Amino acid sequence: MSKTKDLAQRIVGRTRQAVGEIIGDQNLHDDGKAQAQHGWDEREKPSELNPLKKLKQLT
Repeated sequence: MSKTKDLAQRIVGRTRQAVGEIIGDQNLHDDGKAQAQHGWDEREKPSELNPLKKLKQLT
C-alpha cells in the first residue's frame, strides 16, 4: 500500500475506535482498532519495488 493509503486507513481506524468508545459500541471500537493496526502493519512490509528495504535498515 502507499503511504497515503496507510495513513488514511490509520485515521479511519482511529476515528472508528473513538466513535465506538463514545457511543459504547465495543464491536465498532475493536474493528477500528484492528483497522488502525492494519495500517501500521502494511507500512512495515517491504515494498515490492524495493524488497531489500529492511536489509538496508539493518546495516
